[in-house]
Amino acid sequence: MSNILIVTGQFVPFTRSLGGVLRVYSFLQSLKKKNKLFLLVSKDKSRKNFGYLGLPKKNLKEIVIKYIDNKNSNNISLFNFAIFKNFFYLLGFDYAYSLKENYYNECIKIIKNYNIKYLIVSAPPFSLFFLIKKIRSHFKDLIVILDYRDGWSSRINNLILSPLKFIIKFFSEEKILRYSNYIMTSTANIHKEIESFFKDFTKVLLVRNGFLTIPKNNKKNNKKNNKKIIIGYFGLLSDVTSSYRNIRVIYDAVSKNNLLKNKFVFEFYGNNFIKDKNIRRFKSFKFKNNLDYNKALSKMTQMDYLLILHTESSTAKEMVTTKFYDYLSSRTHIINISSGDTEVGKLIERYKLGYNINYDNIDISSFLHKINKPKNKLKWLNKYNIFSRDSQNKKLVKIINK
Repeated sequence: MSNILIVTGQFVPFTRSLGGVLRVYSFLQSLKKKNKLFLLVSKDKSRKNFGYLGLPKKNLKEIVIKYIDNKNSNNISLFNFAIFKNFFYLLGFDYAYSLKENYYNECIKIIKNYNIKYLIVSAPPFSLFFLIKKIRSHFKDLIVILDYRDGWSSRINNLILSPLKFIIKFFSEEKILRYSNYIMTSTANIHKEIESFFKDFTKVLLVRNGFLTIPKNNKKNNKKNNKKIIIGYFGLLSDVTSSYRNIRVIYDAVSKNNLLKNKFVFEFYGNNFIKDKNIRRFKSFKFKNNLDYNKALSKMTQMDYLLILHTESSTAKEMVTTKFYDYLSSRTHIINISSGDTEVGKLIERYKLGYNINYDNIDISSFLHKINKPKNKLKWLNKYNIFSRDSQNKKLVKIINK
């Protein structure tokens, strides 16, 4: 048995976003059988208790969780301006930056008091990676594992920003990586980028996200009885042009065409930030409340198609959203619409899971005219089982238990 400390930015019940939480939650479930686990995390800025979002609270009762209250944090004022937000985010000046000392002090206490053998830091927020050098100076024998849920410098593909990428990559990221024993990455593109730092490729592990439960093949059809094609979407949405999930590209494709308006219903579940009244009132769009995790999984099975949307081209290459795996486990056909080629799009094509549309090259309206209601759910194939979190997390468990 080993004592393990996991450090991350947000966790239930003080977060409204489930994607990154699910990854850490799955690590906890995979490791807790033979180890003593500690989790260090900050509270949401609003300090609101959002609940456990459908995750069983009982599964966390053996985990020692320490929450850092950020109610008195003074984030860099420039970070609050949207025009600078992404720039400072990439430099590591994110919402956790002003909490670094709090994180550091709590890490030192936990490592000392509980004889921690393994430290796992899961990011973003990338400012948490800056903790490693100071912690390593105190604990030479500590085994450090860095977990990349998203890419850091690898997400910068714009030539204009190449000087920024160089600065981050060689003056921050590479130095931090050298202090680690292992690095986990969540997508193949991030994995390839991080591997380029090292000659010893065994140091970098591809541990994808995944679904929690392998579904069974059954003949029951849970789809709604509706003549229109129902496309479901689960997650954050916005109508801001610079957003990663800009609903306008769908609205513009459907709203100007009567045939498409009569053909489709889009059901959007989750938090959304949409100010445009025309979009909110559009009859083909149904905006629903956020659902607990298990209820969302059930609702996914009722759709004809499930939508993935990524509208920010510079980060498209490495994109494999966590919901892709839940969509897959629902055995519902998937439509990926993105600006630029995405890793998730390649997975959809490779495993024949639905449609992949890069709207820089393919007109969304023309595509929607061509698709019909699917007759059946996806047939579950054994090769899909590698995308379960249990299967992926075995790579982490092997490091800890060797």
